[in-house]
Amino acid sequence: MVGLPVLIILVWFTASMITTALFIFLSAGIISLMLNPLVRRLEDVHIPRYLGVFIVYLALLAAIVVFFIVVIPPTINQLQQLINNFPSYAETVRHQIESWKTALVRLNLPFDVGQEINRLADRISGALLDLGPSILAYSINVVGDLSQFLIIIVISIYMLLDAKRIGRFVRSLFPQGLQADADEFVSRTQRAVTHWIQAQALLSFLIGLSVGIGIWFLGLIGIWPEGAKYSVFFGAWAGLTEFIPYLGPILGAVPPVITALFASPWAALAVVGVFIFIQEVEAHILVPNIMGSAVGVHPLVVIFAMLAGAELRGFSGIILALPLVALGREIISFFRSRVSLEKWHEDSLPPLEETTGEQ
Repeated sequence: MVGLPVLIILVWFTASMITTALFIFLSAGIISLMLNPLVRRLEDVHIPRYLGVFIVYLALLAAIVVFFIVVIPPTINQLQQLINNFPSYAETVRHQIESWKTALVRLNLPFDVGQEINRLADRISGALLDLGPSILAYSINVVGDLSQFLIIIVISIYMLLDAKRIGRFVRSLFPQGLQADADEFVSRTQRAVTHWIQAQALLSFLIGLSVGIGIWFLGLIGIWPEGAKYSVFFGAWAGLTEFIPYLGPILGAVPPVITALFASPWAALAVVGVFIFIQEVEAHILVPNIMGSAVGVHPLVVIFAMLAGAELRGFSGIILALPLVALGREIISFFRSRVSLEKWHEDSLPPLEETTGEQ
């Protein structure tokens, strides 16, 4: 009774001190689980495992290079254009607030309207001007995490090369007569992670593409002419935030709606309409057919996992938390039908009348 809580506390403090190492190995494990089916398919056609790992990572590297060549340069250029326009947006806000000053002065409010409005305009302008350097600083931090990403890739390569040995270790933990269950456990956990990552990546790509095309179309028909200049950036942003359940669609819509609001309220309303249409298609068509029950747990569990991941590792922690939730759900589902806890023995409990009398 004493040793178990002490052991739990010791494990908790140990894990809190090696958070970075845990994050790296969990990320590498998720990547290796995702790529292992591809390596096994190459083995089925008599390609050695070490060569299959090399081919899979070479293909992955080629896909990343193509992504950086096709998507990243226009995204960065449009982001830079947007940041360069922040001073003009700040001036637009100041003029708009100044136009409200005359109408507010006529109301004879019990405070200095002009002073409060000037203070509000200064705050909004300052926030807009500080937003650009903040975005660039965050981008530099993301680039700085590439070294950690390389470590994750190296560890995942070792995990893939030793996948058979790791599989034998997992099977050794099962009783001798239940090796079929061990094989099913390995395949189910691998399928849970792979299904979620593939489905989420496809869904994010479709949402980002739809948002980019929608905003570009608003610029093409003249509702928001400047929208076409930022369509790639806003599409990439919407696809990235789509990895965050529940809050992702809102976070993806906020920057383009606010930017369109500087042009006109009608442009902002049109952008809102584009996002509502895309989210309706996502909710009724894309998610049921693509995601299915990839996670399949209560929304409160997903939200808790996202908050915990954000607290530990920021956005990368959120990305890692969701496949771990899918993995945990599959593990619980596997053992629930095979392992049961001992029930309470009613004869060991005192009668209710005696307990009430003692109280």
